[in-house]
Amino acid sequence: MSTKLGIIGLLGALCLLSTEAKAHYLLDDAIASYEDADFRAALRTFNLAARDADLSVEELLLLFEMRALVHHAMGNETAMLRDLERVGALRPRHQLGSLAPPPVRRAFNDMLEANGGTLGVELVIEEKVFDGKPFVVARVEQVPKDLVHHIGLQCRVPPEGRAIARTAQGTRARIALPESGAHQGCDASAETRRGTVLFSASIEGTRPKAAPPSTKPPVPAPMPTPVPAQSPSVFQMPKYQGPVDQPTTKKKKKKWPWIVAVTAVAVAGGVTAGVLLSKSSKESQPASGGVTVSW
Repeated sequence: MSTKLGIIGLLGALCLLSTEAKAHYLLDDAIASYEDADFRAALRTFNLAARDADLSVEELLLLFEMRALVHHAMGNETAMLRDLERVGALRPRHQLGSLAPPPVRRAFNDMLEANGGTLGVELVIEEKVFDGKPFVVARVEQVPKDLVHHIGLQCRVPPEGRAIARTAQGTRARIALPESGAHQGCDASAETRRGTVLFSASIEGTRPKAAPPSTKPPVPAPMPTPVPAQSPSVFQMPKYQGPVDQPTTKKKKKKWPWIVAVTAVAVAGGVTAGVLLSKSSKESQPASGGVTVSW
C-alpha cells in the first residue's frame, strides 16, 4: 500500500513539474510550426503571442529567441538581430537553446561583445524642473525597440505619504510634485503591453531643504531700556564718600542755627540802642524854647 502511494506521489510531482515548465500554448504552437518548417505560420503565432498573451519574462526570452530563429530561416538578418538584442537586454548571460544554429549563436555572442557584454539597459529615476515646477521623471535608457510598452511611476508625497501615480506609453513618464519638491520615495517599472514587469527601480525620499541665506543686512538688536535708579529691581553700587566730605556736610547743616542766633542778637541790640538813645535825648533837652537836634 505504501509503495503504491509513493508511486502516485511521484507521478503527481512529475505532472506538476511538467505543467510549470510548459510554456504558453501559443508559444508551443509556434515552436511546433518552426520544427515543421512552416516559418510563416510560426512567425504569425509568435507575433500574436507577443501582442496579446500574458507572458512571463522567461516566456518572453523563449519567444524572442525562437522568433530570431524564424527570421534567420526566412533570411531576415535585421529582424533576427533585433530579437537577439531583446534577449540580451533582458538577460545578457542567457544561453541559447539547442535549436539555435551556429550562425545565430555567433551573431548573439558578437552583439554582446560589441557592447561590452551587456546592452546597458537601465531604468533611471531622477528629479527634474520644468518651467520652474518640480517633477520626478522615469525613463529607460539603451532599450531595444518595441521591448518596453509603457512606464509606470508612483511617488509618495508628504505629509501623510499620499500616493500619486502616472502611467505613460513609451519609455518615459513623469509626475508633478508639490511646490516644495519634497517626496517620500518613488518607484518605477518598465512593462510590456500586458503588464509584465521587465525592469524596475526606486529612489528614496528627499530630505527637507535648508532655507536659503537671507541677503538682507542683519537687524541690530534693540538697546536695553534704561531703568530709573529708584527701581528696587536694579542693583546699584554704593558711592564712596571720603572722610573729608562728611564734616563739610555736617558744617553746612549746622550753619543756619548760628545765623538765626546772630540775627536775633543784632535785632535785640538795635532795639536796646534805640531805646537808650531816645531816653538820653529827652534828658538833655533845655528847658527854654530853643530847638536842639541830638543823635
